[in-house]
Amino acid sequence: MSELLAIGVSHKTAPVEVRERLALPETRAYEFVRDLRGNADVHEAVAISTCNRTELYL
Repeated sequence: MSELLAIGVSHKTAPVEVRERLALPETRAYEFVRDLRGNADVHEAVAISTCNRTELYL
């Protein structure tokens, strides 16, 4: 059975200081997802990062 894990922060759940630290610029998001997919337990990964939220789907 496949599992989906969603992790995220938004303007509703975290102050701007936390969101700034977790923001993923495009190149960093690509590298982060690539590194995650290198883990044997992670088959697919998606990162979404905007000015108000950062989300990871694994």
